[in-house]
Amino acid sequence: MSASTVTEHTPAPLTPYSYVREKMLGLMQALADGIRIDSLMADQLSQISERARLSNEDEMADGLLDVTRQHRVAVLEGQGRLAALEARYAILFPDEA
Repeated sequence: MSASTVTEHTPAPLTPYSYVREKMLGLMQALADGIRIDSLMADQLSQISERARLSNEDEMADGLLDVTRQHRVAVLEGQGRLAALEARYAILFPDEA
């Protein structure tokens, strides 16, 4: 393998600008994934709670609804964090927003 072949496959070092950009994009993706997961969990737990209520398992249904609410609140909080991060990203990287 020649030296030119090695340098052709070596990625360019990240500049502070690109490093921050990549970290912000990664964080936005992680937040979006978390929002999606919390939303799915809330939907599933809500359905299970409904079934428990139909089976006269009211205490279990109430407990599941409490957990469902926690996930729905987490969705709202995540959406707020993501919106704030997206707004900051648009300010820092206006050409890429």
